[in-house]
Amino acid sequence: MNYPSFVKYFPSFLSLVFCIHISTAQQHETISTIHYKVKVIDDLKNQNLDNSIKNRITAINKASQLIECRLQFNSKESVFYQVEKMALDTDPYYNMASISIRGLYYTSTQDSVKILNKNFSGINFNILMPFNKESWKIMNETKQIGDFTCYKAESLNSNITAWFTNKIAVSYGPNGLTGLPGLILEATINRKLTFYASHIIIKDTSVKFIERPNSDKTIKEAEFLKMVGDKMADFFDKN
Repeated sequence: MNYPSFVKYFPSFLSLVFCIHISTAQQHETISTIHYKVKVIDDLKNQNLDNSIKNRITAINKASQLIECRLQFNSKESVFYQVEKMALDTDPYYNMASISIRGLYYTSTQDSVKILNKNFSGINFNILMPFNKESWKIMNETKQIGDFTCYKAESLNSNITAWFTNKIAVSYGPNGLTGLPGLILEATINRKLTFYASHIIIKDTSVKFIERPNSDKTIKEAEFLKMVGDKMADFFDKN
């Protein structure tokens, strides 16, 4: 039997359609969103500081309660960032509290890439961070966070305690934390700064895609930390 000439190309056509379908599905992979709030634990009673400095630190800690962050993720990549609040842009204490959040973290578990994107002194920086920097020890301790049973984990190379759920099996968390076999819903850094999940949206249809950040300049982490330290020192010298 003689078939029309285009029939011999039909298998290739089907393969192309299938590839396009797979590519489109990957681009539109379901994204979930976790809302985090921030709590600062800082006991100043026994610290040998001037009252004026204690008052400024107390004001910064209070302003941190207004900070809101979001983690948006799918199975391959995530972004974690602080929600902008234009009404507080001119509040110096809120701005100082926000420095501890550091910026936007982009993580790709598919490519083993972690980027810290930070706008500092009018320049947009990309900082390449070590992927899975933390080594974790999972403890025999659990607690309930929302609808999820969470397991305690402690970093072996940093002063970080995290609570993660293996019911959401992605290795993401607040402030760029990775490396655990589940989503981190709460994390305390240096026993002072705690991120805790306040709202969880599985399959957030309002978010269409995750974007890798662009920047004006790329620098090392040590350079960034020095700039932050200089800025903090200048703030206390002038106020």
